[in-house]
Amino acid sequence: MEYVFRKTERNNLKASTFETKSLLYLASRSTKYKDISVLTIDCFNDVSGMCENENIWDVQAKNQQGMTPRKIGQFLITLYENYLSEFHPFFKEYIFFMPMVKPNYIINGSLPCYDINNFTKPSIDKIIEGLLDSSACNNDSKIRHFISNVLFVEDRSDEEEYIRGLTLFKSSKMKDGLFFSAIFKEIRDRQTALKNSEIENHKVSRPKDVLDHNRYITTEELQVFILNRFIGGDVFSNTRNCPASYIQYTRALPIDDVEDHIFNQNSSLSRAFFDKNNQKNFWQLFFSIFTIISDNNKISVSQVVSELNDNLILKVEHMDIVSTRFLVSMIKDGYKYEN
Repeated sequence: MEYVFRKTERNNLKASTFETKSLLYLASRSTKYKDISVLTIDCFNDVSGMCENENIWDVQAKNQQGMTPRKIGQFLITLYENYLSEFHPFFKEYIFFMPMVKPNYIINGSLPCYDINNFTKPSIDKIIEGLLDSSACNNDSKIRHFISNVLFVEDRSDEEEYIRGLTLFKSSKMKDGLFFSAIFKEIRDRQTALKNSEIENHKVSRPKDVLDHNRYITTEELQVFILNRFIGGDVFSNTRNCPASYIQYTRALPIDDVEDHIFNQNSSLSRAFFDKNNQKNFWQLFFSIFTIISDNNKISVSQVVSELNDNLILKVEHMDIVSTRFLVSMIKDGYKYEN
């Protein structure tokens, strides 16, 4: 069994922006993608998500305005070739990421994502015609089976909303649009830079072998990247780091215990953040702390903690009141230096 990388390319800014949206869709938009840990860039397709047991969620992203059913069919070719490939057993889902289509092509225009049955009968026929035009395999039954397994996803969000999706809440109070747009641009630029390596015609025998080509971003890296931008530092780079605002809480400790205490608080934050089942609660606590500090950046650490809902702290696994003070100190110091 082998897979040969073909049609790898370096795309223009407009295309790469759209591909970044598709990457963030996989990373944040659906609970059914929660097992995805790695996002590959321009290997199996424009973007592909992969989990530890090597299942692949394959995404073809096409940003063409006035997308017609026939064009959709033509653009499905890479997904279809993957469906026909020896790696077929690994592909868990085929996703076509596209701009909003005209209402007369579909049955229910309120759905942001749907299968082939949401297209009108004439549209389905045109999609099949388009794919037949692009494919060397003109097996009608195979094509019909393939398109019944494609998820069509319309891009209905701006860049800011995709970044907010990674933080698991939608409040507009945390930062302005320019902050989120800057994060989106940094992720897009990193995604584009990963395409600079040459992998055309390279072969892999297992999906995990794609990691050897260093064309991927992990979902954890995306989460940490955004957290670092909020706090204004590299949160998990050094488990011995102590926020300046937290030093007051170490003065009563024996000097020989301070280093271990700081290490334990950093470790608690790391476990809380990287626990996938805990991320929603962590981000809710983070949001509450950030909101209190942004409303009054002169507020003390103890005052912030006193204003927090006790249940909010209790819901966050691996953390207690002490590690919460540590997190408050991190956010407070980062906010102070950024503003």
